[in-house]
Amino acid sequence: MNKQLGMFPSGLSHEQYDRLASLIDQVSGLAVDELLVSARQHLVLTQKVHAQNAIVNLRLATAIVEVIEQVIKDWDTLPANVQNWLSGAFCYFFHSDDDEPDFSSPIGFEDDAEVLNACLRFARLDDLCLNVDDYDDA
Repeated sequence: MNKQLGMFPSGLSHEQYDRLASLIDQVSGLAVDELLVSARQHLVLTQKVHAQNAIVNLRLATAIVEVIEQVIKDWDTLPANVQNWLSGAFCYFFHSDDDEPDFSSPIGFEDDAEVLNACLRFARLDDLCLNVDDYDDA
C-alpha cells in the first residue's frame, strides 16, 4: 500500500507540536552540519551533567544523537519537507526548554525521543525509532 506522506508528523501532544513547529522556523537557516554539531555539544553537556546527577538519562541522549547521525548520512535523499521536520526534531533535542527538562528529571529526554520518533515515522524511517523503555535506567 502506497500511502501519501501527510503534511506533518502525528502522535505529538499539542505542546510538542507547537514547540516543534516554532523550532523549524529557528533552524531554517542552519546547515545540517551545524545541527549535528549542536546535537553533539548537547550530548557533551549531558555527559557533564550526568557525572554530577545520575538521574540524567545519558544512554537515551546518546541513542538520540546516534539516530541523528544515521539520519544525516542519508540527508540529501530526503524530501525538503521531511528535512524541515527532522531539523526541528534535532533542535528539540538540543534545546533544553521543552516539555520535560533534560537535566532535572529521569525522563528528561523522553519527550525529545517522542518528537524524534514522530518525525522519523513521518519520514518513513520507522526502523530508526527509539523505544524509550529500552533506556529506562531510573
